Amino acid sequence: MSTPSARNTLAKGISVALVLTVALTGAYFLYEKSFKGVQETAGATKDGAIDAVERGIEIVKRNAKAVRRALGFEPRVTVGTNTVFGPSTELTEIVTASKTFEHTYIYEVAWAGSTKRLELKGDFTAKAGFAVDESFSIDFSPDGKAVTLRHQQPKLISCEMSKIHVLKDENGWWNKIDPSERETAQNILLEQARAKASGSDIMTAATRNLLQRLAPLQTQQSLTVSDESRPLP
Repeated sequence: MSTPSARNTLAKGISVALVLTVALTGAYFLYEKSFKGVQETAGATKDGAIDAVERGIEIVKRNAKAVRRALGFEPRVTVGTNTVFGPSTELTEIVTASKTFEHTYIYEVAWAGSTKRLELKGDFTAKAGFAVDESFSIDFSPDGKAVTLRHQQPKLISCEMSKIHVLKDENGWWNKIDPSERETAQNILLEQARAKASGSDIMTAATRNLLQRLAPLQTQQSLTVSDESRPLP
């Protein structure tokens, strides 16, 4: 038969055990709830990040198609180091600026008091633009809202003479202008015209006109456009 003291001790032990059980159960449920909350928050953050990336890709693809249409050809499209669209064009060059001008060359040789003189003037059309190869690309920001055109510096694509005028053709008393001299003079006229075109404002116009093709997209698509050129090889 147990004594009153033993019964009190047993009751106290049972009470302590019950309190500990309730406390541990509550702590477990709080832990579970907190852990699930963290998991749900992490999942929501991960899903949100994935959604943002997918939206960015869709915007890039949509704006890339608009930029290609505006440029008139289909260069490579990238986001950082990732290629979104490969190049799809048979073009090797694109002309974005042209100008007409005149150039004059004078060939003159004096010998023993006798001077022969040939003065030529040519009408020229020069065209400038860019190489369309792997060096030309459209690079978008990850959100698709900013684009940088990357390409080589503009170059003179052609400089053609449409007409030549002989302003003076004078033989000396005993030194005549022979056919080879006429051919040489005409070749020099062409070389000087090309150099004149290359050093003119047509190069600046080539870059300006390239960017001008994308000007409507800056308002229509809220697109930020920039330009980055590399030296010619």
